[in-house]
Amino acid sequence: MNKHFFLLYTLIGFTLCAPIASEQTTQDHTITVFVHGTFPARKLLQFTPGRSLIYCPQGLSLAKNISKKYHFHKMVKGCVDLNPTRYNFDQFYIFGWKSEEIYNDKRILAAEKLVKDLQILVNNYYQNHKVIPKLQLIGFSHGGNVVLHTANYLPLTVQNKKVEITVWLFGTPVQTFNQDLVNSLNFIKVYSVYSKKDWLQRMDPQGLRSKKLQKHKIWSDRTFNSTDRCVQVEFTVNNKSIAHSYYRRIFKYLPKIQELIEAQSQELASGLISINFDKP
Repeated sequence: MNKHFFLLYTLIGFTLCAPIASEQTTQDHTITVFVHGTFPARKLLQFTPGRSLIYCPQGLSLAKNISKKYHFHKMVKGCVDLNPTRYNFDQFYIFGWKSEEIYNDKRILAAEKLVKDLQILVNNYYQNHKVIPKLQLIGFSHGGNVVLHTANYLPLTVQNKKVEITVWLFGTPVQTFNQDLVNSLNFIKVYSVYSKKDWLQRMDPQGLRSKKLQKHKIWSDRTFNSTDRCVQVEFTVNNKSIAHSYYRRIFKYLPKIQELIEAQSQELASGLISINFDKP
């Protein structure tokens, strides 16, 4: 064999057999999953300039695999840049669901799908890293109700041990259908962030779709019961309450917002606090 060919063959073989660099992990092995809110006419919007604001594949997708021109990639990059210890692109997922179908049973189906995907995700993580990961589920608007419904399909287990799950809800319409799930012991801790100027959070007409609720409660609420196992956060930005759509502008600052909330709530399992975020 020609010695030059032999050398090239050896180098190629070495390259193919060399270990592949493993994915990065967060310091405490927490995987983050963001569940988006309702997108009316979602399929139609895919063919408009609004596509960049809503696009993500159905199911779980790594944010780094979504094009850089799209909102969800930019949002996650903001989080990673602010706090690379808590967030990285290898452990931040977006969960896409058929949010244009506005009924509660559709959110239940999405929650079931999410839990099935999460079980596969944590199993794979353990196989790759020999560590049982933690999960942080972030739900915006009705994405938060998808997150709450996951309580009915949990816990997730790895090596017969329960996976720790922390929940963050932002602008989630509080509804009679599932508000008790905030107390589920399948969640380690729940934070619910709301704004007094967020009228869309309350405008979901749950009573119009349920005869049982029509006489008692038509609109959704901003808050859970004061005794519920949940830290409820009255939220302002630059000392002003924000509208529902404004959340999308500040999710890239999520690490700083979480730090403020965690510092003030400390060991609280329930209760009401007020937080102001000074946006740069």
